[in-house]
Amino acid sequence: MRKTAVLPTWQQTPADDLDHPNSAYATITEHADHRRVLFSGGLAVEPDDVAGQVRTILARREEALTDFGGSIEDVVVTRYYVRGDHLSRETQGEIHATRDAFFERPHYPASTMVGVSNLLHEDALVEVELEAEIPDEEWDVSVLTEEDV
Repeated sequence: MRKTAVLPTWQQTPADDLDHPNSAYATITEHADHRRVLFSGGLAVEPDDVAGQVRTILARREEALTDFGGSIEDVVVTRYYVRGDHLSRETQGEIHATRDAFFERPHYPASTMVGVSNLLHEDALVEVELEAEIPDEEWDVSVLTEEDV
C-alpha cells in the first residue's frame, strides 16, 4: 500500500523547534481498486453561523477531492464536532440541510455529530472530518429498505 501525506503549506507550527508542519491536511492511501482519502478536521471562522461554516468546509473539501481525482460523492464518512453551546436539534437540522446541498441521495455518507467543549479557534463553531474512497470504477449503489436492516 502506498501512502501519501498532503501537507498544508499555510500551517504555522506552534513549536519553536519545528520548521515543518506537524500534521497532514490529508492522507491518501492507494489500494488495489480505490484510493482512500482521510482529511484532518477542517475549520472555518466565517460566516459566524454553524451552517455557513459547514458550507465553507464542505466546499473546500469538495474542491480538494476534485484535485485528487474524485468527487464529493466519494465521501463515505463525515464527522461533525459542534461546540456544545451551539449544539441543538435546530443546529442538527441546519447542518443536515447544508449537507444535503453537497450529497445527493443515495450518496449520503455515514455521519456522526458530537458536541465538544471547545475548538482551537475561538470563532470556529464546528470542525468537520471527512473520509472518502475514490474508486477506480463507478460505485455500485444498493438501496436498503427497513426490512433489509
